[in-house]
Amino acid sequence: MFWKFMVEIIVLFIPNRIRAAVRHRLRHFCQYIYVKKTAKSVGKRFCCGKNILISKRTQIGNDVSINGIFVQGCGNLKIGNYVQIGIELLVLTSNHNYKQNRIPYDYYEIPKDVIIDDFVWIGSRVTLLPGTHLGEGSIIQAGAVVRGEIPPYSIVGGNPAQVFAHRDKESFEKLKKEGKFYTNEIH
Repeated sequence: MFWKFMVEIIVLFIPNRIRAAVRHRLRHFCQYIYVKKTAKSVGKRFCCGKNILISKRTQIGNDVSINGIFVQGCGNLKIGNYVQIGIELLVLTSNHNYKQNRIPYDYYEIPKDVIIDDFVWIGSRVTLLPGTHLGEGSIIQAGAVVRGEIPPYSIVGGNPAQVFAHRDKESFEKLKKEGKFYTNEIH
């Protein structure tokens, strides 16, 4: 990628003692610029790590932190506000068409949007399959393979992902009403 090459050229002229820190910040800045240019929309206070590959059909809300994501498919991805995403999230937004005139599947993909509502926390190495909808305040355990509708305030994990607990809705709503959100602002 062009940006990685440019970062390495720039850090050649930086003193050794701060080279790693400058390289780190430049890589994050380049990823940020890539997301801003590629995504359909990006909200305020967006924070990103490295290893991000999204599509032009990606919408990102306010106060979202993404530490690594790979979006594949021709469907839409909508990420709400105050969403925290761990490393290596895989989001599939379409299925292959296996019911037509080719084996194992046709040339066409069937788009199925993926929606992540507000206040969702997604652990590392999660896979979201086409058509998944994560309800508000849900928590997705690291390594989960998620498909379908996940109810609000659910805590899910496994392969296939299953609900094994729920957040305290009253406590969640109280914190939400008081505006006690984790944000990407410096405290």
